[in-house]
Amino acid sequence: MLRLLTGLDCAMMTGPMGQLKHRSATMKGQDLISLAQKLARDAERHAILSASLERQADRLMVAGLRLLDRPGKQVRTTV
Repeated sequence: MLRLLTGLDCAMMTGPMGQLKHRSATMKGQDLISLAQKLARDAERHAILSASLERQADRLMVAGLRLLDRPGKQVRTTV
């Protein structure tokens, strides 16, 4: 036979446990905020690295185009 649990049968239904649930939710919220901040910092670092790689790719592209534009001459480039 099925019956509903009462406060005496289940510790989760008592007062102190409700407070623990609230603390747990607060900690989870703080963990999510910390994770969001870490991801934001990582994204910023990634953007800086991406910009650096983009500039390097641009320089390499220009050097390659110069070499193709002057097939009879060797162009010395510093990258």
